[in-house]
Amino acid sequence: MRKYIFLFAGLLLAQMSYAALDVRHFGAKGDGTTLDTRAIQSAIDSAAVCGGETVVLPPGRYLSGTLILKNNVALHIEKGAILLGSTSLDDYPQYVSHYVSHINRYSSRSLIFAEGVENISISGEGTIDGQGSLENYPATETETLMGITRRPYLIRVISCKGVKLSDIHLRNSPAWTQHYLDCENVFIDGIDVYNHGNYNNDGIDIDNCRQVRIVNSHFNTDDDAICFKTTNATGRCENVVVANCVIAANCNAMKWGSETNGGFRNFTITNCTFRRAEEPTIYDRPHRTLGGLAIETVDGALLENFNISNISMYGVMTPIFIRLADRGRNYYDGGPSQPAGTLRNIHIANLTARMHGLVTSSITGLEKHPVENVTLTNVHIICDGNGSVEHARKRDLPEREKEYPETLIFADAPASGLFVKNVKGIRMQNVMLEVYESDPRALLFMERVNDALLDGITLVNPSDGPQVILRNSRDIDIEKLRYDGSRVPCIGIEGTDNRRIETDKKYSVDHSDGRNSKKNRHK
Repeated sequence: MRKYIFLFAGLLLAQMSYAALDVRHFGAKGDGTTLDTRAIQSAIDSAAVCGGETVVLPPGRYLSGTLILKNNVALHIEKGAILLGSTSLDDYPQYVSHYVSHINRYSSRSLIFAEGVENISISGEGTIDGQGSLENYPATETETLMGITRRPYLIRVISCKGVKLSDIHLRNSPAWTQHYLDCENVFIDGIDVYNHGNYNNDGIDIDNCRQVRIVNSHFNTDDDAICFKTTNATGRCENVVVANCVIAANCNAMKWGSETNGGFRNFTITNCTFRRAEEPTIYDRPHRTLGGLAIETVDGALLENFNISNISMYGVMTPIFIRLADRGRNYYDGGPSQPAGTLRNIHIANLTARMHGLVTSSITGLEKHPVENVTLTNVHIICDGNGSVEHARKRDLPEREKEYPETLIFADAPASGLFVKNVKGIRMQNVMLEVYESDPRALLFMERVNDALLDGITLVNPSDGPQVILRNSRDIDIEKLRYDGSRVPCIGIEGTDNRRIETDKKYSVDHSDGRNSKKNRHK
């Protein structure tokens, strides 16, 4: 019996080796100077004609322009092999997506491209290097922020089913590292992304995709590391898991937006570490991660059902940025303005963060479109402090609903730990807000909040005066509020439209304008 088992195993290995097509047999040189595009593409085409096989790049340096993946083809880049992107734009023909989206305004070039195919993969312990430095791809003034009109992506996959990347190293994309648009069943496992050579160096952009898993991976990027988008209002980004990843960025570690035309639903984010990137940013700003979790809908999208847990952050300026606004940008030229969207059911648990900067975490909607149903459980945020008296006294901040959604829009908020405005339904349980240096701003500032439970809030090293400020808020229950040391917690109540604010015991209450006392109860 054992003899037959070994015979079967030998036959299986023979079939596997037969199914692997070596690009050198198709004329690839792998010397780093010969353009191997045609040879590698011939191997891919042959694999597709055979019904789907594996194309192998053995150790070497393979210079190439655009490669097009086909149905049932696996591209395997062995350890010691490097797929080098050509530095000539002539080697990157433009492939305009048939799927209409806001991204059609951007570049239609990429090193690896696929559209409308199934069961494709890129694997191996080798490297894909786009050679996308500023020297090779200088970004013009108009391209710096928005117009990625010429520089190619490393990987661009559109309207495909069954997409897998595993164990590969991705380096030096001229623009975004990888963009998956309108895809289904995307599995990213064990990849390593390092992208610090140019503007718009996102690590991965998942756009209108369903059934996505990103696990066991490392991202180190100058721009957003992991970015979810919906650039077409008819689609959704849904049923997504991100787990066991180390995420370093100079912009946002994990972001939803800013393109938010379609929906986002059913996201699970767990067991991830966020930290600042290895290299200083190409932009002129301090070396730190701009935002940790940037959860946004500003172009009409419904964003709901997020479960985020077991997250640690350090070197991050703003750990939590949850934003519902009304930019209203459509996904195609000449389209009507989009109405305000909906943001609800966001659950964050077991998060620790050490801030690096002055801009507070924030959860903000609009007065007529509040954020709904947010829970923060077992959250510990250590704030830098050193805020100004001027910011501590700031009130009636404008809505800023048309501004680009970024943590910095609330740089003047009167809070050092968490700023909450225009929210309906928020539960904060076992939350510790700690300020490292003296700061006159309140640790927690809540304005136009309806239906809140603050249960087991601990404020560490607060300054004198109210450290929880409630302004024009209703149906607020406060239990087990604690200051460090022996001081009696002080709650500030401001504005003329407060209703039913209740506590579980006596606290010091500061009615800063003297007009609210008849409208509040403090047990």
